[in-house]
Amino acid sequence: MLYEEFPAPARLQPYVSHFWFVRGAPPARYEKILPGPLAHLILNLSSPYRLLDPFAAAPGSGAMEVAVGFYSGVQRSYLISENPPQLFNIGAALRPYGIAALTDVPPSELQGKVQDTDVFLPGFASLRTGLMDSGPAPAFAALETFLTSRFGGGADPRTLEAVALLAEEDIPVAELARRLGLSPSTLQRIMLRDCGITPKSYADVCRFYRFVNAAARLPEDGSSGRELLALADYYDQPHLIRAFRRFSGFTPSEYLRLVREHGPEYATFIPLRSVG
Repeated sequence: MLYEEFPAPARLQPYVSHFWFVRGAPPARYEKILPGPLAHLILNLSSPYRLLDPFAAAPGSGAMEVAVGFYSGVQRSYLISENPPQLFNIGAALRPYGIAALTDVPPSELQGKVQDTDVFLPGFASLRTGLMDSGPAPAFAALETFLTSRFGGGADPRTLEAVALLAEEDIPVAELARRLGLSPSTLQRIMLRDCGITPKSYADVCRFYRFVNAAARLPEDGSSGRELLALADYYDQPHLIRAFRRFSGFTPSEYLRLVREHGPEYATFIPLRSVG
């Protein structure tokens, strides 16, 4: 499988982190996608695939077909996709406040969901026509042209700083607000306005994301509860297990078994042979 990333052009930073391109056979029919600190604007150039409701009463029920252009906001739980035989997608990884610079739709209506772009980013899906046989370079150029044409007003600089700090370290909301010279209520208000997610929720996602990426790189004999706790800012082992189940649907030991089978590059995109 071909996967490439390209840093976002200067004119789109810091709202866009990077562009990415993937093409090839998926490693498994299903994939569990774990939460992370970035949102993704995705153009699907392959045949449609499905997002399965992981909490549905019966496996496969409540599925959503993903056809062309869609936005996957910052998630607070895992997603499960049923892949087509061949993947061919290009995307832009956005900071949580990035979508607000591209559309008038409030971020609060877009985060925690996967939505078709036709309603709030008209014209994005039509990029497909000229990219069906493209490689990464023309795909990234098309993304840059489209996003630049849509780029509007920016987020509060204090939101940008809060997001950057939370992505790097686990900071209590009161301490984060103090560092920024804000009251906790003002910090919550500006992050909800600019990102559509509270500081606490975003901090929880970032903490989990840092943890799984570190855990995926543990040596095979480094999986004791004490060693796992040392990687993350969780109070104790029960707290770690509860958070891990909420964000991934796995216990830490189940996760480590799967990621060791497939490799640390699949730390947050876990191949699954079956679901249910």
